[in-house]
Amino acid sequence: MPLVPLVIALQLQTASVAALPAARPAAVEAADSARDARRARDAQASFERARRSNLPWEGGSGGRCEVRLGRYCWWYDETAPALPPENEATTRRRAELIAQLDTLAELHPGDDWLAGMRVHYRVDARRTDAADTVARGCRSTRWWCDALLGYAAHVRGDAALADSAFAAALAGMDEATRCQWTDIHTLLPSDSRERYEELPCADRAPMERRYWLLGWPRLAAPANEWRNEFFTRRVQAWLAERSRTPHNLSWGKDAEELLLRYGWPNVWGRVEQTGGTYAAGEPSVIGHDPSPSFAFAPQEALLDSLASGGDDGWDLRSRYGESRFAPIHVRRIAPISAQLARFRRGDSVLVVAAYATADDSLAHPISRLAAALDDQHTVVGPPDSLRVGTTALRLPSAPRLVGIEVTDTTTGTLARRRMLFRPDTGGVRVALSDLLLYRPGAEPAPVLDSALARAIPGDTVSRDRPVGIFWETYGLAEGGESVDVAVTVERIDRSWFRSARQRLGLGDQDTPLRIRWTDARSAASGVAPHAVSLDLGNLPGGRYRLTLTLTPDGAPAVASTGEIELREP
Repeated sequence: MPLVPLVIALQLQTASVAALPAARPAAVEAADSARDARRARDAQASFERARRSNLPWEGGSGGRCEVRLGRYCWWYDETAPALPPENEATTRRRAELIAQLDTLAELHPGDDWLAGMRVHYRVDARRTDAADTVARGCRSTRWWCDALLGYAAHVRGDAALADSAFAAALAGMDEATRCQWTDIHTLLPSDSRERYEELPCADRAPMERRYWLLGWPRLAAPANEWRNEFFTRRVQAWLAERSRTPHNLSWGKDAEELLLRYGWPNVWGRVEQTGGTYAAGEPSVIGHDPSPSFAFAPQEALLDSLASGGDDGWDLRSRYGESRFAPIHVRRIAPISAQLARFRRGDSVLVVAAYATADDSLAHPISRLAAALDDQHTVVGPPDSLRVGTTALRLPSAPRLVGIEVTDTTTGTLARRRMLFRPDTGGVRVALSDLLLYRPGAEPAPVLDSALARAIPGDTVSRDRPVGIFWETYGLAEGGESVDVAVTVERIDRSWFRSARQRLGLGDQDTPLRIRWTDARSAASGVAPHAVSLDLGNLPGGRYRLTLTLTPDGAPAVASTGEIELREP
């Protein structure tokens, strides 16, 4: 709410006039409110001037400019700059500002700007618990108080509370404000951004839901931390638009986009002015975002509602992603190899994983298998302490996104592997599970449990050893029926140079390996398990696509695919 009241309502009271305190004239109330508003903003601007004058000097960008946004140049540093601690004068002046804001807030508890600044500068001072206390006591506009509680909870690392608080804030907004706050066009790659901006607000929700589903940093976390971070940045943008910032530049669309994409800096420095952006005599101010940060958004192709893909659909370390985020609990991304596969169990779905990570940063690992049924609902399996293992998770319906995650909170390490699945269109009598690679023994794996116990943790095998493939077929006649089965192994990692040599007849052609047979068996409880062992020793090392095709009598063919990396022995 603004400090200057727009409407003053007078109410009749039944008590005697003598019992009431003397009412202040409306004009006096308005004048005092306007004066206090100026005092608060002058104090905030004065603090930021003092902060700038006490910022440490640094060497500048060194000519780097990975992203240009209007007046701003952004680049990414993997490590935080080696700057001295905050100047004591700045710390003292901030404390004085907070005290002044608190005093004025007692006089004007309904003022949104004061409520927001009281939370923001406590966050700025790294007093996150105090920020949470102030947010909980907020008495300004209800949805704004909810947003401030989400802000404070997010910076404290309470993802669940932040998520529920931001949800309450969105529910309390008018339609126009909610449309503005949920707008993600700044986070999208160019083509998707253009399509998104052409849509009316009401039609943007499906793309927004898909973006947040795929951008979920840790499926095993209580809520989507990247989405919480985005709404935190919305709060910060609202405040920055109405105040002075350390940059000492007028707020504009370029500043807002920079904030929404990369976050609010947590360290500031200054360099001698080299351009015309700042006023004469003013040093250039550099804001350093929290680091290390990561690009959790998916590759653009996955934003298609019918797309599916594996872990290569995300590039967390990309320096050129449209956005970055530094989760409190993630300071390092570690590699992990894993298989993820789905198997039907009546009306439910069983997801299994075989995984392995040998990263030294995972000294105290916590591994979890998790699945997102949609952008709001996840199912998380029980924790384990294994760096190499297998696990399974039963789901009430088909998942959209599945991931195995291994974390170490002491080192802030995250290792994750995930798969995105297409929506199941149904409509076929016979269906296949995903393929599960395993190490074959003397006999093929008769059921899923035995295949999972020997499952390969990943997709890489030595070409001098046989590879087992396990799958299940659904919908076969209970009395049994014959089906034609075909397995194709086709190389997919040909380089441009290799392809050119093959077209010119200078290199051997990559001939797919094809195996066909007829299988006849019954389907107990609608499930027919299958397993086959393949000897791929005659194929050169490289990456291959496995395609299993099953053709029932009188029904369309169905297929299931996977990929395998053949390593030289």
